[in-house]
Amino acid sequence: MAITKVSELGDTVPVIIEKALLTSQFDAKMSGLVWNKDKRNRAGSTVNMPYFGEVAATVLTEGIDMTSSETMVDTNVQITLYEVGSKIILTNNALEDDAEDVKAIAGRILGHAYEKKRDQDLLAEIDAGTTICGSANAVAMGHLAAARALLGGNPTTSGGPAPLPYVCVLHPFQTLDLVDVLTPVVAAAGTINTYATALSDDVIRNYSIGRLFGMNVIEDGNLQISGTSGMKGGVFSMGEGGAIVLATARDYNIEPEYDASLRGWELNCVGRYGVGEYLAGWIVEIFADATTPA
Repeated sequence: MAITKVSELGDTVPVIIEKALLTSQFDAKMSGLVWNKDKRNRAGSTVNMPYFGEVAATVLTEGIDMTSSETMVDTNVQITLYEVGSKIILTNNALEDDAEDVKAIAGRILGHAYEKKRDQDLLAEIDAGTTICGSANAVAMGHLAAARALLGGNPTTSGGPAPLPYVCVLHPFQTLDLVDVLTPVVAAAGTINTYATALSDDVIRNYSIGRLFGMNVIEDGNLQISGTSGMKGGVFSMGEGGAIVLATARDYNIEPEYDASLRGWELNCVGRYGVGEYLAGWIVEIFADATTPA
């Protein structure tokens, strides 16, 4: 018996392709946590942010003229700007043959790449601070408390106490260790579980730590492994007047350019910014284990 199958109709039966998905990206958190400086349309390729040191006061003697004087000394923090960009080339054939809106998808991919790069540049600035914990050790609440104390007690010779508010940024594999500590222990029959708290109950319900010691705890998966399994998160003074600076000269823009000889479109994503630490004493690096959970 003759049967007409799909193989015989291969030239007329269309190929059905499921809607393509973009590779999921970690949210870029750092640009909203740091000191943002607008460098648009201003002279120079650097941003200069000086700060003044302290002077000393001495005991005076009644009736004796105060003859000594102190010298004001300023220290300049210079942020160098640089361009960051990426490009995707789409041929006419690719645009004509692909069922998806490839040009729009390419633009989204380029934007994600730029934001990831900027986020990782800002995260790298945490490395400038004092280091606690250790790459082989799991982060604990005591480390966060110690980091907060170090910021609040930063000596005046190193810039003085870091201004509030503080924020803690860790990788999701590091915050898991905090979740494990905060998870309530099931009480034995006939006993009361004194370990359970409102905070630990919230962790169980929402898997979100939220705040510890007056600091927001932020997860950023763009932190990168340093060494074997350690990651350098940390606690720092956030926002305007804080520890880490993002100077923006030009927000990223995606410009299409047609290349006739190539018979395709170039999509160019370019922006210009610079990052740096204002005061290293206002940053505490938590270099802690971030082993993949098993």
